[in-house]
Amino acid sequence: MPKRRRNVNSTNPLSDARRGVVNNTSASSHSSGDKRLPQLQVEKKTNDLWHRKSGAGYSLFLQYYGGQPRGVVVATCDRGDASDGVTSDTATSSLNGTKKTVQADGGGMSRAAKKRQKKRARTLPMEAAVNDANYSTTNSSANDVQVNDTHEIDSSTMTTGEGSTSTHPLVLAFKSQTTKHGHLSSFVHTLATPLPLTLRIRKKNQSSSCSNNNDLETILKKYSNHIAPVSYDTSKQIYQSIAKTHNNGQVLSKSNLGTIPDLKKTIVNASTNGTIARQEIGSMLPVLCLHSIGAITIGSKVLDMCASPGSKTLQAIEIIGQDDGKKKGRIIANDVHIGRLNSLKEAVSRSGVPDLVTNRITYTNYDASTFPPPKSGKLFNAIICDVPCSGDGTIRKDKHILPLWTPRTGNELHILQVKILIRALELVNVGGVVCFSTCSLNPVEDEAVVAAALLKTMKSTERVKFELQEWPENLLLGFVHRPGIMEWKVGFYNHDNTEDDEESDDFGSIAFCDDEEEAKQCGHADAVATLWPPKHGDIEKLHLNRCVRLLPQDNDTGGFFLGLIKRLK
Repeated sequence: MPKRRRNVNSTNPLSDARRGVVNNTSASSHSSGDKRLPQLQVEKKTNDLWHRKSGAGYSLFLQYYGGQPRGVVVATCDRGDASDGVTSDTATSSLNGTKKTVQADGGGMSRAAKKRQKKRARTLPMEAAVNDANYSTTNSSANDVQVNDTHEIDSSTMTTGEGSTSTHPLVLAFKSQTTKHGHLSSFVHTLATPLPLTLRIRKKNQSSSCSNNNDLETILKKYSNHIAPVSYDTSKQIYQSIAKTHNNGQVLSKSNLGTIPDLKKTIVNASTNGTIARQEIGSMLPVLCLHSIGAITIGSKVLDMCASPGSKTLQAIEIIGQDDGKKKGRIIANDVHIGRLNSLKEAVSRSGVPDLVTNRITYTNYDASTFPPPKSGKLFNAIICDVPCSGDGTIRKDKHILPLWTPRTGNELHILQVKILIRALELVNVGGVVCFSTCSLNPVEDEAVVAAALLKTMKSTERVKFELQEWPENLLLGFVHRPGIMEWKVGFYNHDNTEDDEESDDFGSIAFCDDEEEAKQCGHADAVATLWPPKHGDIEKLHLNRCVRLLPQDNDTGGFFLGLIKRLK
């Protein structure tokens, strides 16, 4: 195995973005020897603590996504949601992102009265946010959840008693803001429920014996009232827990799996011997798509640019590592952060996948945006480009994201994400495919990145051509996925704007700016032109609608985004 390369300047891009230093927006204080630096650091820690304890993150999250056009987190065809006391008296929407207006409770009230009402309502999410560290997702329930004709979970059927989503801090914040964001009801209530337990039976052949797989499938049938194959996977290799069948209607999740000891023991043993992988459905999609279109197959040469924690690397090596006696495939697993790279190696060693297969993984420690070309000169057949992101699609399993949420994290990461994708496009061979993905639903981390990278390649003097590909025709039939969007808004956090905006409360507010010039005039130094949708002449030829958005309320999953980009010449 080639010697692992080490990046002496190893960093964590997500942590840097949360500190606001990815694009050096606050690094100038370090380089200039600012004597106020210790004071600034104390103020930053104080503000972060207030932000986390106050519940500001929940409010800003709702303001941000509530202000986005249909198609971002709510299906373009979805009707106004009148649950939880929200009445959608007027609503307008379009596929191209026309603003949606919802009139709800509070109509006819004076502005001062609305603020007083909102201030009283705000005390509930604030108190809940303070105690969020003690909030257990096992107290949330998917009981009686139904799906409406737009394939979204119908939040109006969710329970409001003990064990319901009604005490979740995001739901409490949502109820205090429903005068503007009632259309987010299904989205919000889904995020307030725990993520269902999901697992994937690994490929047979070398990764696990046929007897192990058959024994596991036999055992899982005993618990078919708790967990079963998903309906859209004809191979019956993807299992997901079933709502309304466990512990008075709670969905079976990672946190309460121990309440069924025999099933937990079965899953742990199967994970150890390499029979199954505990992997979210969104995380499975890049490799499933690349395999479906033939970019990843036996003998392929694959690069996983930001590989930790390793689920996609292992999923890919199960395919690549199958020995047909002719082709010897290999995957390069890279991560810029040495600690995450070590965690990746440990995950591979714990996976139970045989050494004969995992020996085809080469570990590297490079900055993905400057990943060096292969010494052989041969480019990659497929590249998994799952970039560092704000991770707001993982809210259902990571309770630490929402309390600290601001749009700054996504805005800060945008440039790095563009650089990584551009480098991926440079490293894929003709006919090869790059799968760009994030576990975020923020357009500035998704469509904006794809658009910026593709437009740069179009303006390059080199004779290269790339094109977004459609979702593979025969992949996961019946699986609900939404098209990429053509229009979106770019928001910034105005911390001090608490006086005039009736929605800001004491948390500040989200300011949506029309372009880079306006944003910088308002003091947002992290604004760059590529955050905004390209001009109409450019955006039409990009086919951003071929990207894929995975909305949590559609298939009871986390949020996810991906785009398949093929190099044509």
